[in-house]
Amino acid sequence: MEMTKKLQLIFVTVCTIWNSAKAQSYSIESYEGRTTKISITNYSTDNSRYGAKISSRTDSLFLTDYNGMNEVHVLNHKFLEIVYDTRGGTGSQIRNTVILTVKGNKINVAMLTNSFGKAFGGDIDGSLYVIKFNITGNDQSNFKLVANVYDRHKSSSSPQKSYIRNKKITLNYDSNRNIFFTTHKSITQSFTINDPKTQQSNKLQISGLLPIIALGPKHYYYIKGQWYGTGYDDDLFKDYYR
Repeated sequence: MEMTKKLQLIFVTVCTIWNSAKAQSYSIESYEGRTTKISITNYSTDNSRYGAKISSRTDSLFLTDYNGMNEVHVLNHKFLEIVYDTRGGTGSQIRNTVILTVKGNKINVAMLTNSFGKAFGGDIDGSLYVIKFNITGNDQSNFKLVANVYDRHKSSSSPQKSYIRNKKITLNYDSNRNIFFTTHKSITQSFTINDPKTQQSNKLQISGLLPIIALGPKHYYYIKGQWYGTGYDDDLFKDYYR
């Protein structure tokens, strides 16, 4: 029994060292003007699902529906952009982009959206959806997030439905909530919230004017300090938790 405990302790220690060695760190300027280091570390759960831990010296949050890091960029010194693969289905490849800031010693999700989608197989020949972001402005009074969207659909069986579209969408910045959004939407509805932290679902009644991000098929609603992605019917999903 004593030997088993020692082996378990060694295993935990090795895993901790291994994860620390894999951590990537980036420095951004907080809302208050202080330099803050943010670290990104991969982890696995008891049910063999993967995620990423985003941490500073005083706070952390966890990305779910995660299947590996793709790109990381510091934008305008104050924002950390993380592009990561999600668990797409057969014949598809999907990525999310999350943009983080630090305010009041807390890591804040300023923007979250699907930013890459590729479909292939059957009569679909490499349909592609890509969003690239850049931030303009010097401070919270004039920040804007510019989304450059490339949307291509190619169908071998119905070539008349094929298209290529390019558009630019500008997201405004809410300096009180510290978030980017495309518009506001008046919503009165009961939603089923799927929580990845508790692995439980619960009902939530919403009535009010919500900031939303509407850049692709999946929209995101800002509710009580967090972004929720839309699903089928009345389902809302959290792609991160504390």
